[in-house]
Amino acid sequence: MSDQSFTITAFYKFLEIEEAELGAVRSELQRMGYKFRLQGLALIATEGVNGTVSSTAEGIAQFKDYLQERFGEITFKDSYSEFRPFKRWLVKIRDEIVAIKDKSILPDGDHNHLSPQEWHRVLSEEDVVLIDTRNICETDIGMFKGAVDPRLNSFGEFPEWVRECDIPKDKKVLMYCTGGIRCEKALISMEREGYENVYQLQGGILDYLAQYPEGYWQGECFVFDGRVAVDNQLAPSQRYKFCPHCGDPGDLKSICQICNIEMVICKECAGQPEHNTCSKNCAEKFRRQAAATGD
Repeated sequence: MSDQSFTITAFYKFLEIEEAELGAVRSELQRMGYKFRLQGLALIATEGVNGTVSSTAEGIAQFKDYLQERFGEITFKDSYSEFRPFKRWLVKIRDEIVAIKDKSILPDGDHNHLSPQEWHRVLSEEDVVLIDTRNICETDIGMFKGAVDPRLNSFGEFPEWVRECDIPKDKKVLMYCTGGIRCEKALISMEREGYENVYQLQGGILDYLAQYPEGYWQGECFVFDGRVAVDNQLAPSQRYKFCPHCGDPGDLKSICQICNIEMVICKECAGQPEHNTCSKNCAEKFRRQAAATGD
């Protein structure tokens, strides 16, 4: 990597934080972020902390040391980029650090985990049901081979999907997400519906790809920053960009009808004439021109 490379790390920790302390914890994290020259987003709630941040390798190493001194042992998922993946540093207080819309689901952060090695072996040797707990815009660009896609618009829809799905309750179920945090709650949601043999991928897709880049993963993995997605080598996507109209990942190249520059949009927006434009501003100009000509 060049001297300008950025290290990105994703992390979460379920632990009890008193509601009255959230403001102080937010201020402390903000100060540490500025100290270590971070960009990215951290979420805090009474159930814990969750974030994805970037900085120099030294800055990330120092921030990791601080987090573990402050909150205890944390598993980090690292990747890299030649460009800055975030624009600024933010710390936000939320009701949940990952929203399933049920605050009674309280993971301990260490429940029925399979290491990437165990996960790879099970997929190679056993008959299991594999579930992707991510949203549609994520599953559309990459999944594990043979996985069930619940077609979620948001993670909060997962409990209802579990109640309505027809997966036999005596089957061995494996579930996964980007970094592991959604599965901590999804697993409990399934157990509440009577599933007793449910496991999750420790460290999520990112940790699996770090160890098995040529394994059972197909496609690219969506990430929540300026890289849009990473390939099986955890390198920033060369294929996908954020659609300027809806914000979902897209890979359809075209030419803006207003300013004639090359652009990338998603397939859903491509069918709308005003969205064959490189920005919302150009889309508005197209609509005004169409209205003036009666098209």
